[in-house]
Amino acid sequence: MYIVWFSDKNMPNNNSEVLFRASTDSGATFGDKINLSNTTTADSVEAEIAVDGDEVIVTWWERNQTSNEPVFRASVDNGLTFGPLLFLGANSTLGLQEEVEEDIDD
Repeated sequence: MYIVWFSDKNMPNNNSEVLFRASTDSGATFGDKINLSNTTTADSVEAEIAVDGDEVIVTWWERNQTSNEPVFRASVDNGLTFGPLLFLGANSTLGLQEEVEEDIDD
């Protein structure tokens, strides 16, 4: 069982952070709290989680006055450890593709 949330309680600079905990006994107890975002220049908000087997994916938004970026971290060992923080786009753009015009001769 996994839980993810965001909070600014007792966080540096009073910014929101994304937190994660895992239970291996159906929620009777939970492991240590992991700060997945650990950012000091933005609020980490709107956390979501997806699980498939032993893979855990957590996504959220990093927001401040000049930026709004979607990010994620992934675990392949049931949430025991997570890979690096990956930024998916800048200022709400996810790889906007420029249109390419092609000349077609008949």
